Amino acid sequence: MRKEARKTVVVAVALSASACSSKPADRAHDDAPGGGVTISKSSAPVSDDTLRAGDVRIVTTSGGVDLALIGDSISTGLSPSALKKVREETDTAKVAGTGFGSSIEKMVKGTVQGAIGTRVSFPVSAVREARYDGEKIVFEWSGEPRKIFDNTKIDGKPLLASFPPEDARRFVDAVNARKGKPKNL
Repeated sequence: MRKEARKTVVVAVALSASACSSKPADRAHDDAPGGGVTISKSSAPVSDDTLRAGDVRIVTTSGGVDLALIGDSISTGLSPSALKKVREETDTAKVAGTGFGSSIEKMVKGTVQGAIGTRVSFPVSAVREARYDGEKIVFEWSGEPRKIFDNTKIDGKPLLASFPPEDARRFVDAVNARKGKPKNL
């Protein structure tokens, strides 16, 4: 697997692990009735052509991870281009050989294939307010903070500091508009 694809897989695993770390071990899925985190697998990535009026999707400067406001949820996961790249790099049909090493490679690539479409989301109602502080998106939480954004790094920077400033502002404005609040100035 190429270095770039490995880095993208590491980000996907970190997103999933960060979300899971705040949930009881016996719960694989949290429907977020009280504003909790939901982890879901999607066969189709969030792309700009699936967005409706008022929905927004932004992508990190590296292009690997996106942040989306869709309906009443905010979610993050691998971007469509990163998903495509990782799927190509982890295609088990391309593994040559029948020996032990090939079996291990197929198992590892199959496991990665199963995890890469994971998205972590939470309801907009869990956010009291969103703002852009000049460096990063900041969420003021209605309840307990969601540590996923603090625990996830992109090229050594926090996830919420990894988006182009104009996209970050647009995302914050969309979240606040969804909440009926004025634009971030």
